[in-house]
Amino acid sequence: MKNYYKALAGFQQECPVLLKESDGFNYKYIDLPKIIHTINPLMKKHGLGFTQKLGSNKDTGQACLTTTIFHAESGESDSGSVDIPLVEMKGQNLYQSFGSGISYLKRYSLASQLGIVSDKDVDAYGEEVKPVAVNKLDMPKKKKGSPPTGDPIDDIPTIQRLLKANKEWKDIESWLRLTYDDLTIEEYKQKTNEQKEA
Repeated sequence: MKNYYKALAGFQQECPVLLKESDGFNYKYIDLPKIIHTINPLMKKHGLGFTQKLGSNKDTGQACLTTTIFHAESGESDSGSVDIPLVEMKGQNLYQSFGSGISYLKRYSLASQLGIVSDKDVDAYGEEVKPVAVNKLDMPKKKKGSPPTGDPIDDIPTIQRLLKANKEWKDIESWLRLTYDDLTIEEYKQKTNEQKEA
């Protein structure tokens, strides 16, 4: 694997920090096309390539995404797989929800495999994440004050119930910030807006 690791290290030395490239609602984020546009020339320079294949996890029975980074000349490679939870979101059929999950995991899996910095490091910026009065959210099936679990299977239905209960998005967003990054929160917000417009 020495050729692979040497090429990967060279790539990482030249790959820029991919932060704050696209405008969102009150924040900025990096999207998958921007990541690929940025990394492709550097991967080519260092003889690297990648694949992201859909498959099935034999252990869990769930669909999964396998990201493989390979060194073209030596054939050395490294892979990582992640299950794609099947969550039906309001305003979307199962296929659309599944597609959203794939896009999300492609972005984060690729960044993780390559060691790309694509999230804001709150500690490094010296910022304090201020907890909110989450007891106002009356979160169903969870103890009041609990942060999001980080699992969309649990948290998305909770968000949907809170919206149905006419909770304000700013309160929900503050609660989500206890666990999720800005990009994920914006994706949830966009889906919410799409559902309202549908």
